[in-house]
Amino acid sequence: MSIKSRAEFSKQDEWISYVHDCVPVADRAYALASGRTELFKSFYDVRRRTFPVEFATALERIHVLSEPERTIRLEQLNEQIFESLTGLLFDDAQSKRVGDQSITPASPKKQVEELLDHLIKKNPYFALWTTYKSSVAEESGARDWDEHLCQELGMTDGEEVEFTRAMADLDKVLRYFRDHNISLPRHFFERTWFLHYLRGPERMLQTRALLNTLTAEIRECTSE
Repeated sequence: MSIKSRAEFSKQDEWISYVHDCVPVADRAYALASGRTELFKSFYDVRRRTFPVEFATALERIHVLSEPERTIRLEQLNEQIFESLTGLLFDDAQSKRVGDQSITPASPKKQVEELLDHLIKKNPYFALWTTYKSSVAEESGARDWDEHLCQELGMTDGEEVEFTRAMADLDKVLRYFRDHNISLPRHFFERTWFLHYLRGPERMLQTRALLNTLTAEIRECTSE
């Protein structure tokens, strides 16, 4: 059967519902993985960048494979595309900085401090948590975090609420890394730098992956 493209849907929820309602069970995982690929390709389009030839060639090879190898290979390629896209977006952001400042601070502690400073200034969800933590929570009779969060966002659940809660967790873990002068995992700095620009399920997918990576690093350090 002919399966519609993710680009034909204006909302992610509509796309997911379509896949579950209209795509045969055997093809659903591949269809969802393909939708993620389209999302990544759209980032290149928006920034007027050419989708890398090596990725386009790999997609052509994967398309003719059979399940489950086809889906496995596509999910692996998606991670490669995302890593490349992360570098591209981070390089673009860094190119706008004035002077010859070093992109990577000299120590792990300074690197985390730079990342925290960026998140507070540029990530409104992260800033919502830090503002609450530094001022609102100290007020007499202040609302608890969940109540404050829901009132500020005007909702009690959904992607925005879930992501903002995750930013509170990210802040706590990052400060642990800073206080113990622990180096951030490879590519973590760049991925977190523009995390709030992602939309739809990709944002929480990456957020959970980043939090899990930091948690695993902490467990490794404390077990030594």
